[in-house]
Amino acid sequence: MTYSSRIRTRAAGIENGNGLLEIASRADVRQEMRRRVMVGEKPVTALSEPLAEAFGEGAARNDTLRRLAGEVAAHIVETDFQCVRSSGSHKIVGDRVFTSGQPFRLPSAAVREPLADGHRHVDIDVPELLARHLSDEALTMLRAVVTVEWERRKAE
Repeated sequence: MTYSSRIRTRAAGIENGNGLLEIASRADVRQEMRRRVMVGEKPVTALSEPLAEAFGEGAARNDTLRRLAGEVAAHIVETDFQCVRSSGSHKIVGDRVFTSGQPFRLPSAAVREPLADGHRHVDIDVPELLARHLSDEALTMLRAVVTVEWERRKAE
């Protein structure tokens, strides 16, 4: 994972900052961030347990480290997953480390006019969404399945 010079400089200047970057760079943590965006949760909360386990809950709750964690999480979901920031910071209830966080949404979701019953309808590019959120192993398996299906259709 490549971080901006601003993030790297900030991380080097605070206790556990470089450790935060190492944790945030892990594939399992990044995948958990992506999952949380998909279900409408704040992606920064994917860092809570790993930070508390690595540095202790008290150190993980350090305000400077938490602010940097928010910036790192935003960088990851914006650059790796092309997510879009939603408006404002929102309260997080029941998290070990974070009390507020920035919500994000997937770029392929476009909200249309309200339906007659007042609910909003969301269009999602399902193939793109699926491909973006599969592990490498699952994506390889999907490619094999799609290849077999294409071959079957050609033979018809």
